[in-house]
Amino acid sequence: MVIHAQVIDQNVRDWRVAVSDTRKSRKRIPILRDPLKEWTKVIGEIVGVHGLRGAVKIAPATELLARFAPGNQVCLVSPTERRILVTIEDCEIKGNRVTLKLTGVDSVEEAERLIGWQLAIHPDTAPSLAEGEFLVSDVLGMIVVTVDGREVGPVIEVEHTPAHDLYVTPRGLIPATKQFVKEIDWQSRRIVVDVPNGLLEWG
Repeated sequence: MVIHAQVIDQNVRDWRVAVSDTRKSRKRIPILRDPLKEWTKVIGEIVGVHGLRGAVKIAPATELLARFAPGNQVCLVSPTERRILVTIEDCEIKGNRVTLKLTGVDSVEEAERLIGWQLAIHPDTAPSLAEGEFLVSDVLGMIVVTVDGREVGPVIEVEHTPAHDLYVTPRGLIPATKQFVKEIDWQSRRIVVDVPNGLLEWG
């Protein structure tokens, strides 16, 4: 049997054209990114349930409790990184205890399945601060001095109490109220306080 080279060349050309057409006809599948993966700023964790309507108890991880206001959207993040976007329907705050009613969570059983899930927001979400309000992170490290010029030291931590916050300093606790805090100088990062004798330990 004789196979002419011309026939072989034609078959090769036909095969190349067929492969080329197949490649051109392939549809590119777009790579979709999950936008909720960018919601990485954790503001709390679900630690329990409340009542019979599916409300959940929250352990806050933010000092700005206004983030839990009704109407705000939060991303629920499971221990396995599953993400669900929900809206806060209702919020009850007593001291540092936060109870939320979330959209789509309407029973005790549904709420119990969310225990251990975290609440996250987008890091670009700007907090709504009223005049005179600021974040705890803003005052950490600021130097505290008394009205008569004695240096107390830096703010190491801020403790939350039902009555008011407390600035933790190397010399003791200072109530973060207008009665004691007379001035906060953001530019020089100094806090001027007027404290009674015996409140701080001077050594």
